[in-house]
Amino acid sequence: MKVKIKSILNVIGHEELYVIPIACNGKYVLGLNFFEDVEGGRVARFVLIMDRYGEINSIKVVEGDKGIVIAEGVRDDMDAISKVIKIDRKMVTNRIPLFINIKVKSSPETQDRGIRGYENYIKRYGEIDPSKLKGIIKLDVIEEVV
Repeated sequence: MKVKIKSILNVIGHEELYVIPIACNGKYVLGLNFFEDVEGGRVARFVLIMDRYGEINSIKVVEGDKGIVIAEGVRDDMDAISKVIKIDRKMVTNRIPLFINIKVKSSPETQDRGIRGYENYIKRYGEIDPSKLKGIIKLDVIEEVV
């Protein structure tokens, strides 16, 4: 996956979510998240996390400010992940969320959609082994300068 990050990020919200790390490139971690789109839903989506201190090395609860970045190769990468774990529904778009100013937590404090979607997935299919997902996707990050 190739991600382009503009030098100025427009923050559009604040969110808490479970992140399953898939790939790393410097301070950026590409993660898989399950999002509750409808009650009981579990849509798989990619998220990008700015992890300056290397804290996201297993499934973690992360809270942070959210912006949107442009990504290429989302469909192919989602198909590759789908061959390893069961995914019912996929969010395939060239716009993925980037989380900055993150705080890694030991447990969720809210019932945001990024938390409930993961819990819905676990109830249906059981825990995910993140080691199975490592190395499937290569992450390239391009930071654009204005």
